[in-house]
Amino acid sequence: MSAAISASALSRRNFLGLAGAGALAVTLASCGTRSEGTGQVSNAEDALLPKHVPLQGLTPDLPGTADGVPPGFFSYPEPFRSVSDVPLTGETISAISMFFATVPNGRADNPAWQEVEKRLGGTLDINAVSDADYESRFSTTVAGGDLPDMMLYATTMQDHAGFLDKACEDLTPHLGGDAIEAYPNLAAIPELFWEQCVMAGKLYYLPIPRAVTGGSGFFNAKRLEEVGVTDTAEIADADTFFDLLGELTDPSRNRWALGSTSFGLTPFRHVFRVPYEWRVDGGKLVKDFETDEYLAMIEYVAGVREAGYFVPGSEAWEKNQMVNKFVGGQTAIIYDGLPGYATYAPSASDTFAPAPFVPFGHDGGAAQTHQDNVLFSPVMLKKGEPEQIERVLRVANFLAAPFGSEEYLLLNYGVEGVDYDMDAGNNPIPTDRGLSDVAVPWKYLAAPQQAVYFPGHEDQTRAVHGGYSALIPISVPNPVASIYSPTNTDKGGTLSQPVSDTAQEVIAGRKTMKDLEKAIATWASKGGDTIRGEYEQGLAA
Repeated sequence: MSAAISASALSRRNFLGLAGAGALAVTLASCGTRSEGTGQVSNAEDALLPKHVPLQGLTPDLPGTADGVPPGFFSYPEPFRSVSDVPLTGETISAISMFFATVPNGRADNPAWQEVEKRLGGTLDINAVSDADYESRFSTTVAGGDLPDMMLYATTMQDHAGFLDKACEDLTPHLGGDAIEAYPNLAAIPELFWEQCVMAGKLYYLPIPRAVTGGSGFFNAKRLEEVGVTDTAEIADADTFFDLLGELTDPSRNRWALGSTSFGLTPFRHVFRVPYEWRVDGGKLVKDFETDEYLAMIEYVAGVREAGYFVPGSEAWEKNQMVNKFVGGQTAIIYDGLPGYATYAPSASDTFAPAPFVPFGHDGGAAQTHQDNVLFSPVMLKKGEPEQIERVLRVANFLAAPFGSEEYLLLNYGVEGVDYDMDAGNNPIPTDRGLSDVAVPWKYLAAPQQAVYFPGHEDQTRAVHGGYSALIPISVPNPVASIYSPTNTDKGGTLSQPVSDTAQEVIAGRKTMKDLEKAIATWASKGGDTIRGEYEQGLAA
């Protein structure tokens, strides 16, 4: 499994459309790999992916696209039933997954859980583990040998390819090609997300879709309007932007242009067209921080910091500090993942209007974003007899019920009159107990393509949908996303960290570009070239 599933890949997220707590962008770029048991090198193109069968009969207010732009809704549609048959006949399906922050109410005191199992026709026995404990609990479960039917991926798993081969079901015969049509809700998930679910040429996972890109951050439209900018994509080039940052900065009024944890480099990466992880150049791989674009980006940001356009000390901010300073008007542009829009939108006022930052090209050319938020994480199924796998997939099909369905409303909001009430605009409003009832991690076992939905706030839905509509078409993938590198899995993060640390020191003015070049050379000699070779072997195959 690619180490591109970072330590942050399982941080706090909310699947209630995009209306939950803000979240940082997640990187999950994996899943076609080399099987450690056979030495086979393969990628997603080798697998028979499920046929995409778009959902019929539901018309969003703002349409989605095949390349991953999620549909947008201004209110909850008249609910329809997406699963007509009862998936189970009294059986128990077991699972292990995680929850975040809110401890779910147990089955005996949870009307939502009871109703879900009534609709399933059997028991869904979930070992719900807090995100802080999930990795160790999963390891203990694997070591014990008594595997559940459904398993959320764990980032620390050893010999992941071997585990899949020995313990997990190859879903290709069950879901590949036209076979997916037996599970319409799963079939409605676009191919882009299934491409992330291949290892060793086989479909080994169910996807939990995210929104393709984490975006390029946010800007306060009120502040930028003061200096004549209404659309960041129309900024001419890096020089023009530098001047703009100066106009946005006035320390005497406690106002700066920029302020983000670790200098918020992601939008600058997009402006300078730094590749996403790797670039293929004449059949050879070049790491992102080996490129001229990366070095130019670091020099540029160092110049911005030296000019005084960052809030002093903001690189060390905690997330809540960044949020407060942005909402309070101290900083005009920040980096946070686009799903975090819900964190800022409620604070909109005459002086604060958060909007997605759409990048421009540093040289006047095109900009780009990264496909760094495709999946939350994949889900594995334990090997079993065909009849058992079909039962589990019927449960997954229920859990992947699309936005607008009765099942989605139940899984995400609970039981009407207990967990939520519908307002006059046909929007579900959670009750005090609702969040605890629906904290059961159904949505971290299977889920549909996300929808953009801010109940009662059409303007917010338009803003985020518009952001995705601008950002996703210019997003680029990691070219080795579907290739497995054992060295990268074992120590890729450790090898890269000194480069990231040195880059931060260069921007802060404590080290030089020569120090950064030395750190990059050390990365190559200590294992980076080995990683490159392993990825190139996979590409050649």
